[in-house]
Amino acid sequence: MLIPLTTDRPRHRSAALVYGLIAVNTVIFLVGIGMQSADPARFGQLVDQYAVSSHGFRWYQLISSAFLHAGWLHLIFNMIMLAALGPNVEDKLGHLGFAALYFAGAAASGAAHIVFSDHPAIGASGAIAAVTGAYLVLFPKTKIICFMVFYIIGRVALPAWWFIGFNIAMDLFSGFGRDTGVAHAAHLGGYAFGMIVAMTLLWTRVLTREPYDLFTVLRQWQRRKAISSAARQFERQIDRQVGAERTVSPEQKALYEARANIARLVASGRLDAAADAYRVFVDEFGVTQRGTALSRDQQLKLAEYLIQSGDRATAAKAFEAFGNAYPSDREAPPSLLMAGLLLVKNLGRASEAGPLLERALPRLTGDERTLAQQLISEIGPKPTG
Repeated sequence: MLIPLTTDRPRHRSAALVYGLIAVNTVIFLVGIGMQSADPARFGQLVDQYAVSSHGFRWYQLISSAFLHAGWLHLIFNMIMLAALGPNVEDKLGHLGFAALYFAGAAASGAAHIVFSDHPAIGASGAIAAVTGAYLVLFPKTKIICFMVFYIIGRVALPAWWFIGFNIAMDLFSGFGRDTGVAHAAHLGGYAFGMIVAMTLLWTRVLTREPYDLFTVLRQWQRRKAISSAARQFERQIDRQVGAERTVSPEQKALYEARANIARLVASGRLDAAADAYRVFVDEFGVTQRGTALSRDQQLKLAEYLIQSGDRATAAKAFEAFGNAYPSDREAPPSLLMAGLLLVKNLGRASEAGPLLERALPRLTGDERTLAQQLISEIGPKPTG
């Protein structure tokens, strides 16, 4: 058993709506317990009225059913999942955006349930599944801290894609289409709804894309495929030229074509698309081999845009690439300093920063030199032996 507790992703705003929903669900459950004790027959009628069902369906059941629970365990496990994953999604979407996702997810999951099942259903799990599906798209590589009760008992950190994917697989393969007493179709409908909404918001740029959200990861994968395909096509063209001398390798050809594409995007002012393409480029070719930098002004412009857009990891690579390609330029030492600063302060990769700062230090002056010395001091002496 895996019980999610929290995540390792920091937040920038309160999770007021998440905690409000937990409070409302808990109060309604406690009121229900009191009503059940006082008048069981009346309580049963109310549950029948507000549970979502294909028999005697009323539109408000799509929402009201999400605030009813069948018992303490049902309530507790749903609220634990909401408390663990909901705050990050609310932080990303904002309070109103999260409310829209939650209630629309409740309706979508309820609709999925009545399509596939004749039994009435209650519980917030469909709405929470929508939040969870959105989480999978927005933060697939975030670590979810879980309490595990299996062969060992303790806390474990699992990637969000693994934890959520496991839950989706359990609903899909352990009970979907069978009468298990669990609304598997509602869960799957919620997951699908949340994923579609999150992907659409990223695609339309209503939400700011991040380097490792699922939309960006898939785009980078497609571009890697395109680069590899271009390299293979070029190699086949060379093979068909009898007696032709290979002056440029397929890998170099792919590098030049990818770099030229990024340069065109920067020149046309499409810096967001250039940044996406540059992330793939850096993953494919790195920044140390010859030819991996753009022109002087374009490389600096792209590096500065990456900083402004919040992609510090790729920005560090862009500044390092500038320092490698233009070592005699007056901007090379500040660029290496910036790369080192990002690696130490933001990315936790101090060992990579040391060589860059050592290269920059002799040509830095004033405050920049002082900052470089402070960073080198933080990193500590090089290991010996």
